[in-house]
Amino acid sequence: MIKFSRYILVAIGILVTSIVLPSLFWTIFEKVPRSPNIFYSCITEDFIVVDGSTRKSPEGKEYTSDEYEQALPFMFYRQLMADGTMPDTIKGVKMETPSIARASSFYRYTPKRLDAPVPTLWPLLESQSGKVNLAMPEDYFRIEKRMEFIVARTNEINEEKSSLFTDALTAEGFIFPANLIAGLPTTRKSCDEGYFITDNEGSLFHVKMIKGEPYVVRIETPEKLDIVYIEAVDLRSKEYYCYVFTRNQGIFVIMDEVYDLQRLPVDGFNPAIHTFRLSADLFNKCLTILGENWYEAIAVDDMYQVVGTHGEKWEGLYERPEGEMLATLFPFETRMRDENSSFVRFYFKPSPGIRWLIFNLIALIAAVLLITRRGWSWKANIPDLLITAVTGIYGLIATQFFPNKFSKVKPPAKK
Repeated sequence: MIKFSRYILVAIGILVTSIVLPSLFWTIFEKVPRSPNIFYSCITEDFIVVDGSTRKSPEGKEYTSDEYEQALPFMFYRQLMADGTMPDTIKGVKMETPSIARASSFYRYTPKRLDAPVPTLWPLLESQSGKVNLAMPEDYFRIEKRMEFIVARTNEINEEKSSLFTDALTAEGFIFPANLIAGLPTTRKSCDEGYFITDNEGSLFHVKMIKGEPYVVRIETPEKLDIVYIEAVDLRSKEYYCYVFTRNQGIFVIMDEVYDLQRLPVDGFNPAIHTFRLSADLFNKCLTILGENWYEAIAVDDMYQVVGTHGEKWEGLYERPEGEMLATLFPFETRMRDENSSFVRFYFKPSPGIRWLIFNLIALIAAVLLITRRGWSWKANIPDLLITAVTGIYGLIATQFFPNKFSKVKPPAKK
């Protein structure tokens, strides 16, 4: 029992050191991931890469602050108007503040969205109340075996409303329960467009309430989509309802009212590990996919036709000297937080390559020398040597901090 409890302590020691030592390492050798912003200029008809305080073209031309603002007139139109340098027309289109503001939008997706807390109850607002301001309802819904509305004040189920919406979903071929529910559960929006929901078979539906009655539309897709995430947006242009992210079929937007799915021309996007950014203006949209050490930017026109592309790659974390040093010192690291998750829990990350075997061997030799110097039993310390060989410096520290009390060689009995 004593040996078993000791190995529990050793395991805890390995866990703690695998969290603390890499964290201390990155405190000394600061890890600053590169994450440039990329925009497309309708003036220069080229990309502008903003990396820290540097603003330059793909060819390396650096922009001054004034040049940068003039190259992106829709982003800085207020400043340009204040300076009196805003063009009257661009590409034959008269520049008017309402049109510029209506067409401008920004969006950012990160892998954290996939691994994040999900609400279990949602408010369904009235879409056509006739009031100027939206109001939160008295009940909240969930979609499990059916669509149920629960009165918040009494915690009772509104059977009449639940049956009404359940029947409307069933009539459109909805298979319970729901997999994904996406909407804007707030009154701080221009209007209410309800929710976009996938059923148990992955089919896509639009559900909202109009004058107390259910409004349900089954959205036809060009192919069977493996949808993993949906994000509703409230664009001033009312161009589309939401973004639809699939596992390996790309990114789509659902066009407003007509429900057509427009595929964005981004290839190789993995929602589990890549970041997606979109910036839109009166003429173009700039779509950017960012990986750990690369990005690909695609500019499209208002018909989603590609007008320009630009990509760049740089040294990855473990290709830099500090990353190589960490991969040599530690066979793995354990984190409490991860850049691809919103939860606090244990994240195990093995070091790439086999350089860590060298330092593991050094730790094993140190363990052998300590056992020999102290005159401990080799047989009793075989588990400790195996632990050190696998976990390296973590195992060495843990086994020495919690020594094996039964490994000492007993002196021969006196005759």
